[in-house]
Amino acid sequence: MKNPILKFGDALLLCVALALASVSVISFSGCALLSKGSSQEQKLADIHNLAYAAASIGTSEALLENAVWRLHFETAYVQLDRLVEQKIVTGDLLRGIIASLPVRELRSDRARIAIESATFLFDQTVGTKIDIEKAQFVLAAASGIRDGMRVALRL
Repeated sequence: MKNPILKFGDALLLCVALALASVSVISFSGCALLSKGSSQEQKLADIHNLAYAAASIGTSEALLENAVWRLHFETAYVQLDRLVEQKIVTGDLLRGIIASLPVRELRSDRARIAIESATFLFDQTVGTKIDIEKAQFVLAAASGIRDGMRVALRL
């Protein structure tokens, strides 16, 4: 029996399916990110999952548009991975890494990560906007972005 080999299109479909699965988990909670009823733990999980979806789909789409950008995304991934592993992520460092990417934003159908006056995560379904540079959110956002990029880059 031959070993199955995933082609690029298969890997991309798998990436999108994983991102959508993570977003569907959030959808069932029915809560906005900043809901007063949400615990801090739930908010951090939602931030991680939304950041993951935006980063995985946004990175995949960017690389389909221009494969030469791969090095930029790999460099950003390595920087994020180091900061997350050492738990030394700050808002300024996260903003710098995202700003180094050759795209204006990372986006899925549910979430968008963009730099305005700070780095914001938008939950497009409920219209919530959250500053992910704030100390209590930055590690969850950075790890979600890193994890999403890892899937999209197939690392």
